[in-house]
Amino acid sequence: MTLNDLQQWRKKVPYFIAAACVVPWFLFRSKSLADAVMPIQVLVPTVAVLIAFLYVNLKLREPMWKREKQTYVGTQIRNSLMTLIPNDLEITPGEREQLAKSEIYKKLTGVFWQAVDESDLLRAHKEHFYSNGIEYTTTIDAFLMCGFFGFCYAIASLMLSDVVLACVAAVLIAIALVCKFVGIPRARRHHLDLSNEQLELLRRERGDFVVGRFRDIVLGWRRGQMLS
Repeated sequence: MTLNDLQQWRKKVPYFIAAACVVPWFLFRSKSLADAVMPIQVLVPTVAVLIAFLYVNLKLREPMWKREKQTYVGTQIRNSLMTLIPNDLEITPGEREQLAKSEIYKKLTGVFWQAVDESDLLRAHKEHFYSNGIEYTTTIDAFLMCGFFGFCYAIASLMLSDVVLACVAAVLIAIALVCKFVGIPRARRHHLDLSNEQLELLRRERGDFVVGRFRDIVLGWRRGQMLS
């Protein structure tokens, strides 16, 4: 799986989730299955496309996804990169913090991904990140969209005094809660495990290259700090 595949799937998945959430409305509000066929064939895709289009283009997933990356994934990656700096440079905690927040961090990250892309084994392992990335963001999508539709069904069930719609609401809200408290932590944990595996592979496959480049970058940064 490529990065482009990942990006494409992240745009497509909300349409499938929206369609699955909209179908019960037409299915249970129709007098018979035959009456439900036409709305399902025409209205479900239309409604699903409209809602998913707004969800994707308004980037409603992004705030939660950014929090996930900054709080968990990004923190671990930064900490992992810092461990690749040679010990003999004796980086102080203050310097470590400065490096993680400065433009130098981008150079260190660039070296990391250069080393990954130059190794067939590391490049193949990187595809596991993409696969898990789909699971990760799909679980977030399911949490947000099922929760939204569940709330809408709950309101509709109260307005129409419809027990069936209340049951649909309960199911969708239950799915959202499972995604929130089981699915997202599971995908996050797997992502962090893959990150650790990637780091260990990098140490074995391209450790000398990375350590050497990190040494040059950090020493250059230190000289710049002394001159300034």
